[in-house]
Amino acid sequence: MDLLFEFIENELNIKLTSDKQEQFLNFEKFLLEWNQKINLVSRKTTTIEKHIIDSVFFLKAKRFNESDKIADIGTGGGFPGIPLKILFPNNDFVLFDSVGKKIMVVNYIIEKLKLKKIKGIAARAEEISILPAHKNKFNYVVSKAVAPAVKLYEYGVNFLKQSDKILCIKGGDLSEETAQLLKKYKNINFQITEFNFPEKYNLTDKKLLTISDL
Repeated sequence: MDLLFEFIENELNIKLTSDKQEQFLNFEKFLLEWNQKINLVSRKTTTIEKHIIDSVFFLKAKRFNESDKIADIGTGGGFPGIPLKILFPNNDFVLFDSVGKKIMVVNYIIEKLKLKKIKGIAARAEEISILPAHKNKFNYVVSKAVAPAVKLYEYGVNFLKQSDKILCIKGGDLSEETAQLLKKYKNINFQITEFNFPEKYNLTDKKLLTISDL
């Protein structure tokens, strides 16, 4: 995980304490152990270092305030929610996924890492986001390559407080996705942030698509 630690400190300018380093190492340990039983990442995976870097690179351009509450939709094995929580321990996070077994693992890892103010919930985002406990309760929705932009907007918009944002971790050409988004929702506002990092981090063509209502 040396490359991850170097990336966080040198590229994101976030100081990593020994406790945070240990949490990342244990996150990898527990996730890979569970991955032998439940498909969380590729079965051939021997390290989740790249998955974590892919979850946090956008922090080069974006930071959370301590009061921000964040929903991670389609979290799978806890990406990007758990890495973000390790880096932002004072923020409230709720991680959603429709697959109950994955959320069981996520909550197991959360407990083992002794993370506070974070929980996983097994539910479809578009259904739970309209319930009073979650509707309009979050400042940000984050999602890592789960679905096209239109779907991410539909899944996430009801979670948001007024004027808050959906942060979509993406890669590749987004022109078709954003065209479909504008075609269906003419009063939508979005911004694409592009990133350039040293080649050793293998972060080619990474983007952050930020969606909000006008």
